[in-house]
Amino acid sequence: MKALTPDEKLMLEFYRMAQEKGDLFCVLTVKDAAKKAGLKDTATKNIVKLLAQANFVEKIDEAKICLTKYGCRFVEEDLY
Repeated sequence: MKALTPDEKLMLEFYRMAQEKGDLFCVLTVKDAAKKAGLKDTATKNIVKLLAQANFVEKIDEAKICLTKYGCRFVEEDLY
């Protein structure tokens, strides 16, 4: 497996957390995913902003997101 960027690590963690909940489009806590991916708060905030601009996640508020169909497709096709 190739080395992942911080953005990819966070997306993969969001996807794994959603899979564990049994709903790929459920609301996820950003801080939990960032901690599991080994990312710091400042970097995570910037990454989430970029992922939202790319339409991979939808921000619910500063602390929560949900994956979009494009985010799921990105993980399934490019990271798995």
